[in-house]
Amino acid sequence: MTTAALLDEVIETLYARHTTDPEAASAARREYEDRRGKVHQDDELWEPWSAAFVEWYVVERVAAGERHPPAVATYRALAAAGDPRAAVARALVTSQRSLFEIRAMARGRIELLDLLGGAAFHVDEQRALHGVEVGDVAELRLVGVFGGPGGEIQFGRTFLYHPKVARGAIVERARAMLASGSSRRDVIDHIAQLRVQVMRYRHMPAVRVYELGTRIMG
Repeated sequence: MTTAALLDEVIETLYARHTTDPEAASAARREYEDRRGKVHQDDELWEPWSAAFVEWYVVERVAAGERHPPAVATYRALAAAGDPRAAVARALVTSQRSLFEIRAMARGRIELLDLLGGAAFHVDEQRALHGVEVGDVAELRLVGVFGGPGGEIQFGRTFLYHPKVARGAIVERARAMLASGSSRRDVIDHIAQLRVQVMRYRHMPAVRVYELGTRIMG
């Protein structure tokens, strides 16, 4: 089994185990929307927004009264049983979500630049990412699976693309927020809010929405 296939299998296992409580999921969705904005089912962002939410809910969110995200419990159970999938579950729990620029694309390999931290990453990706171009900016989750020799970096299921023309405005706003003490998560979620506003303010140039920031949200 390829690393990508094993990652998909573990993600599906985590989702099956940790998304069965509708009340908890509903509360988490409200929290998510409070930070990032509300997207409706008929909006163009619905599918990537929902995929990013479920991944965040399972592998990143720490619920009130808990110390770890839900995926940690599954990781510990797999590790205790000697299950080789434990390494992949751990990789998901320690995965990195950030804003990236796509710097280069080749068959089976994509080069990214972390716009918040400045690090470069090479992601193993055998699928064809239709419509994706060099220079695109996106919120992505990178999963480093290093259980075997060499290891690989894979994409998670978070793919939220921002307008390429807004790269400069995004970087400027991110730097200002980080300099004022905002966390990386604060920056990512704020930029996601602005992506929702781009969808709402179609009459306005996208770059202007990112330049205005919170001023456009009242």
